[in-house]
Amino acid sequence: MPTCRSSGIQSSSAIVHSGRCKLISIHAQFTGSATTTIRVFDNASAASGTELARIVFENPSERVEYDMHGVIAHNGLYLDISTGSGTGAAVSVEFA
Repeated sequence: MPTCRSSGIQSSSAIVHSGRCKLISIHAQFTGSATTTIRVFDNASAASGTELARIVFENPSERVEYDMHGVIAHNGLYLDISTGSGTGAAVSVEFA
């Protein structure tokens, strides 16, 4: 069985990994009161480059798990959580 690493629970934008890796899955739960957009980029330092996934939460208690099937990120992984007004989301990114 393959193993992977986790970003741990993040509630704000963050660098997940610097360098080539496989994106295994994304787990997210809406924790806010306003529309929240979660994006994961193939980039090690900012919300730019190739966007690999996007999740938009609008209703309380929403949660999702995206199985990313080992998508290769060549430059790294950057998690962008855009909340507008509200408290946003709790997100973990699993990678190998």
